[in-house]
Amino acid sequence: MILDLDDIHADVHETADVCVIGSGAGGATVARELCEAGASVVLLEEGAHFTRRDFNRRPADMIARLYRDAGLTTAIGLPAIPVPLGKTVGGTTTINSGTCFRTPRPVLERWERELAVTGVGGGGLDPYFEKVERRLNVQQVHEDLLGRNAELIRRGARALGLHGEPLRRAVNDNCRGCGVCCFGCPSDAKMSVNLSYIPPALEKGLRLYTRCLATRLLVEHGRAVGVEGGFVEATHQAPRHRIRVRARAVVLAAGSIYSPVFLLRNGLANSSGQVGRNLSLHPCTRVTALFDEVVDGWKGVPQGYCVDTLRDEGVMLEGIQGPPALIDPLLPFTGKAYQELLAAARRLGVFGVMIRDEARGRVRLGPGWRALVTYRMADADFLRMRRGIALLSRIFFAAGARRVFSPLHCLPEVRDPDEVEGRWPVGAGPSELETLAFHPLGTCRMGADRRSSVVDPWCQSHDLPGLYVIDGSCLPSSLGVNPQVTIMAVATRAAERLARQSL
Repeated sequence: MILDLDDIHADVHETADVCVIGSGAGGATVARELCEAGASVVLLEEGAHFTRRDFNRRPADMIARLYRDAGLTTAIGLPAIPVPLGKTVGGTTTINSGTCFRTPRPVLERWERELAVTGVGGGGLDPYFEKVERRLNVQQVHEDLLGRNAELIRRGARALGLHGEPLRRAVNDNCRGCGVCCFGCPSDAKMSVNLSYIPPALEKGLRLYTRCLATRLLVEHGRAVGVEGGFVEATHQAPRHRIRVRARAVVLAAGSIYSPVFLLRNGLANSSGQVGRNLSLHPCTRVTALFDEVVDGWKGVPQGYCVDTLRDEGVMLEGIQGPPALIDPLLPFTGKAYQELLAAARRLGVFGVMIRDEARGRVRLGPGWRALVTYRMADADFLRMRRGIALLSRIFFAAGARRVFSPLHCLPEVRDPDEVEGRWPVGAGPSELETLAFHPLGTCRMGADRRSSVVDPWCQSHDLPGLYVIDGSCLPSSLGVNPQVTIMAVATRAAERLARQSL
């Protein structure tokens, strides 16, 4: 059952075994697992419920409808880093590229060794990875969907003796490579959780309330016992009607930015002082290249290929192409030079650099209960980014690019592979870099030590029994790869234990 703001005509009072806040990778996974285990579940989602009929392929329209704050959530610092977040049923999985990686083994082993997150190293998460991948229909991108942009990267990588391969994605056989994964899949091909996890949960009795903002955690006798909130047209607006859910357990899954905001607003679960701290982002940037041949980079899967030669050093090269309305505003130069590049849009290739970051930022409670996010790129991270930019530039040249455009404001263009490092301005730092980040993690991290973590290795609050935080915020560190499958595997594991021990 899905009930939207427009279906509600009076205050709502619910009772359930579990109330889940947020329908993204963590929340939807928990909801399905618990419903299939026989639990009664109420799921509260601040965004609206959209379907393929709403996805019109126009980036401006879809960003306004599907993204929080129209895609303008930003980490303040040097450089300022936009952090696009989904606000819709399915959360950010509805607007991501569907890329699926398992957590690198060394990362899991470090969690177990340093933070006593038991059972995740040594293949302990493998059964949960397998279950998630099966439900998401994870498969490698087919050759006919890669697109010319990816083919050129492959050609350049092979010329340099570098390893690359098509990425694995959550997708079914309906994929046509229409290039708008980040704006809602119009063919229902991307197996985001609004398609792969929410419908089976609904069949098992899930009650899903949309445009419903959770505001208050109910606590009695030192235990979480429910949630209060309201039905709203837009965030921070006075609600039309209120909702109150009594539950035996509460799962907070509002993401790495808004899960800590919810806890800070309620003044709960923070005896460690770690709520909102330890924020990692996986900063990303892009390199653009001009070819003599037609690329039409918006045809094919936008993120269909990767070059992982530097993966162990914390640098991944992954596709980041998109429709012209998204790419054209990012081109360098102004005036006539910009117009000339715009006229050559069909011959432009674009690819991305993503790093595993050492820097850690923070989420605080800002004015009007909004998130105030701060983050400053570390010098070591900037050097990783620099190395990725240089390698990607060389790949483009090896593929036959005539000109390459960097994301550095002080070095907009290079015309020779040797210029990539040779012309790098002395003193250039993070403030010169154009960057984005799509993977906020770590702000309610898990661990065995209640002094340095927010939740235990099974995602239950150290301070407040009955409260679980199960989303990207509980992951203890940067992964270096896209985190959706990791979040869902951890959520599957935590839900299994919650169903077995608490219900």
